[in-house]
Amino acid sequence: MQITILDPHVSVAMNVFLTVANIINLIYNIPQMVKTYKTKSTRDFSTWFIFLRILGNIIWIVYAIDIDSLQMLINNCVTVTASLFIGYYKCIELYEDYKGENQLVQKVNYMVLNDEMVPTNEMVPTNEMVPTDEMVPTNELVA
Repeated sequence: MQITILDPHVSVAMNVFLTVANIINLIYNIPQMVKTYKTKSTRDFSTWFIFLRILGNIIWIVYAIDIDSLQMLINNCVTVTASLFIGYYKCIELYEDYKGENQLVQKVNYMVLNDEMVPTNEMVPTNEMVPTDEMVPTNELVA
């Protein structure tokens, strides 16, 4: 296996295009990595997007090694590195969300009663359930 910087199977012009593509690939990943690092938020990223991006680029890395293409290898290594960086923060965010959900004691739903927001877990009288003299507690089952 012999990996060279320039691909001998393509023209010089194509090697220049590949080099420019690698530089662009590096540059376009940097702003997202910086933003993710500063905000510590990946809410706008799908977990599946990150996972499939990493998996797909790992396959491209294996292919680049197999055909001895350093240009393709660099390109996909940069993408995998950026994706792993963002994926790391995604995992932290998912863990914190999971941990936060399990610490909730009770979810309170609200309903409108007489133009006021009232938690539904409280007993509130309604027009349908008005205590009367006919309502007597009993232990007998009514058939």
